[in-house]
Amino acid sequence: MHSRILFPNYMAMRQRIALPIWHAIRLFSVGATLGLCAILFVRPQEGLTLFWRMFIPFVPLLFFLAPGVWRNICPLAAMNQAPRLYGITRGWTLPNWMKEYGYVISVGLFLILVMNRRVLFNHSGPALSILILANLLSAFAMGALFKGKSGWCSSICPLLPVQRIYGQTPFATVPNSHCQPCVGCTKNCYDFNPATAYLADMYDEDKRFAAYRKIFVGLFPGFILAFYTIPEPPVVSLWTMYGLFGLFSLVSLGFFFLLETFVKVSANKVTVLFGALALNTYYWFNAPVIVAVLTGAQHMGLIWGLRVAVFELTLFWIYRTWRKEKYFVREFITLEARRDALQDSLILNPAPAAGAHASAASASKATPASGEPVVRIAPDGVEIKAKPNRTLLELIESQNLPIEAGCRMGVCGADPICVRDGMENLSPVGSDERGTLERLGLGPNTRMACMARVRGACTIALKPEEPEMYQSSIITGYQYDRAVQKVVIVGNGIAGVTAADHVRRRHPHCEIHLIGRERHHLYNRMGITRLIYGRSAMQGLYLMPEKWYDDVGITCWLNTRVTGIDAAAQQIHLGTGETLAYDRLILTTGSESFVPPIANVDLPGSFVLRTAEDAMAIRAYVQEQTAKQAVVAGGGLLGLEAAYGLHKLGLQVTVLERSTALLTRQLDARGGEHLRATLADMGIEIVTEAESASLQSSQPEDGAANVCVRQVTLRDGRTLPCDLFITCAGIRANVELARAAGLDIKNGVLVDAQMRTSDPHIFAAGDVVEFNDKVLGLWAVAVNQAEVAAAGAVSLAAAAQEQYTEIVPITMLKVVGVDLTSIGQTRAQSDAECEIAQEEEMTHRYRKLVVNNGKVVGAILMGYPDEAPGVAEAAKQQLDISRYLPALQAGDWSFFQEGVLVD
Repeated sequence: MHSRILFPNYMAMRQRIALPIWHAIRLFSVGATLGLCAILFVRPQEGLTLFWRMFIPFVPLLFFLAPGVWRNICPLAAMNQAPRLYGITRGWTLPNWMKEYGYVISVGLFLILVMNRRVLFNHSGPALSILILANLLSAFAMGALFKGKSGWCSSICPLLPVQRIYGQTPFATVPNSHCQPCVGCTKNCYDFNPATAYLADMYDEDKRFAAYRKIFVGLFPGFILAFYTIPEPPVVSLWTMYGLFGLFSLVSLGFFFLLETFVKVSANKVTVLFGALALNTYYWFNAPVIVAVLTGAQHMGLIWGLRVAVFELTLFWIYRTWRKEKYFVREFITLEARRDALQDSLILNPAPAAGAHASAASASKATPASGEPVVRIAPDGVEIKAKPNRTLLELIESQNLPIEAGCRMGVCGADPICVRDGMENLSPVGSDERGTLERLGLGPNTRMACMARVRGACTIALKPEEPEMYQSSIITGYQYDRAVQKVVIVGNGIAGVTAADHVRRRHPHCEIHLIGRERHHLYNRMGITRLIYGRSAMQGLYLMPEKWYDDVGITCWLNTRVTGIDAAAQQIHLGTGETLAYDRLILTTGSESFVPPIANVDLPGSFVLRTAEDAMAIRAYVQEQTAKQAVVAGGGLLGLEAAYGLHKLGLQVTVLERSTALLTRQLDARGGEHLRATLADMGIEIVTEAESASLQSSQPEDGAANVCVRQVTLRDGRTLPCDLFITCAGIRANVELARAAGLDIKNGVLVDAQMRTSDPHIFAAGDVVEFNDKVLGLWAVAVNQAEVAAAGAVSLAAAAQEQYTEIVPITMLKVVGVDLTSIGQTRAQSDAECEIAQEEEMTHRYRKLVVNNGKVVGAILMGYPDEAPGVAEAAKQQLDISRYLPALQAGDWSFFQEGVLVD
């Protein structure tokens, strides 16, 4: 059973009108507007009557009753979305200053245009026509430049402030039909979720963001009253008229803030009251106009009937909006944010929990009085207020600053930063991060952004300090085997590079040859989906600079294939015809995408996603073929990340998962449901119990220049349209070389605890390895195995104590907007184990612990990034949490957040 959606987004709403019909209506809307502009020039008096008396008086009522209708048929919106519809938009992201002040600009435009109705636009048909045409052209231009509706409809449109007030609780909800698919262009987007957009504005953590809205609605009733009551030039001067508008607006705004200060209700309740007052004021004066238009006469009974009807509707609207707010607050707003909205104050730094570690107390001393540590980004001087315990990576990403993100566990090395000041105000370096920092060989003031949690003020630079010469962290006095003069490593992924690094740490003199099939040095393989939607290709994706290999003394063979291993002669054969002898060989050949039997899976437009070249080929194909609909076969981690990358590129994405739920290895049933709902909210459709049977191509009569994929047929007979198909159905170890060399293999190359294969001179590590009947395919596992393999290759005797032991598997879903961590077991497997699970259905937050004899053996954390590091550490260190179990069952997990958990 799926969670009931109280605040459905537009994709969860039923579309009652087909998209072609909406297109036809919008075409008519634009055509009618252009016709009106022509009438305003040719027959200005008739045009003015049409616009001001027969159209405008009804528009606020449409905003109030069915705002979705207007959002779908508005001619300005149609013009704004035309560039996207015809594929000519540049799709730029709106600059930060415009995101911040777009609403302020729209308010300014609205006030200026309405005031000048009195002196110009009420009387001059040509002037009004030019104004309408200028708005149409501006909307089109902004749509051609910026993605989605961010450039006009959701930022600077003069009608936006009024739409936002009255559209928050529609009497009839009509879903958005413009955004196919949603590109995530706007914060608190009305078109995405009309029921929550305005409330999200009012409860936003940025106090100024909500203040802009309050100021407009506060002055709005006075502004309307001024429009209908003050004299206009030449009875008074132009500046006197402007001054009276300002005076009426300021008095209204003063009453608004007076009411908000002394009446102990939320700010949103006050805005609703003033919005209702403004609407009733407007229709008090416009009721005679509407009745005259409809009947041709002034019937006082009808005029009063209309005024009473509007009053009664607004009373019902107030009730529904106030009632809705409590559900919104309950499901979406934290306790701190509720206090912000009610008291208009900064978030206070919570007091340390009882028994808190001394470091937590010292961190609070380093925090400013506001309770929010300030992180300064050098050299630009950008300052970010941070909630304590947030990682630097989260803060940097929140500001859209350039940084790569990988495993988010401090292992891959994708996000090193330089700490210029305040290192003591960051969380301590853990073992995984320390190992990564040693591999990178950067300056001593380097931290991994994903692991450094803010405890106080600090200054950082996004680019770490590089040494003049990279040096490996040599293990002094290590008793390496001097007979080992040449170590060859096949595979230059993380396992291969880690093995090379640790061979050099233990043996400063041997030759190290690192052979890779790809054209690239080691790169952040977990970040390849960025190559699908990003513009910078491989820039920033490399984990080690080319200079590192030269300085450390590693000979790299890029774009080179190993065709065979002669184990007896201890040499390998290369695809170039060369041979390379070795004393020790380490296989880190990794894995490849598993492609299930799907008919026509080799059609153009069908891809796998495993390497950087795969990702860049997908991006190129989408552009060449103008692909719009993608199907991803496989709902595992890579499949979901691929779906997100395609979604960000602007495609409509459907994910096919053959089981009944997503990530069945990493999540339980409830976790899978919450993840599915979260991805649906983002615009990614999930179809479970679905397997691909065949792909169908375009036919010559379809007008396609080349035969390519156009449809996928499922095993149950269903069909789905697609012009891009990606197979992400799992991986299989690359064991062909090992098999041909006569090594023992099953699903992977069999190794012992020293990562030694059945040949004593050959070791293996990473995705190609099978240990204890498991092929895990995890980055952290590959790193640990590579370290052990390197030690054994250099000297089995010296490495006798360096044996691989299974680690607690930790996986994270690396999709922006989804904070998902899975640790170890996801379900209790015996009577000795218990589960502690808690969920928030509406926000799809979910957390669960699996505890065995007081120790964490598994966890699922979705939407709880603060607790994830503490839970992971408790699982890895096997800490006894027995005394915390009552608090955990009561919902208090705070001791996981501050690192105060002790054994």
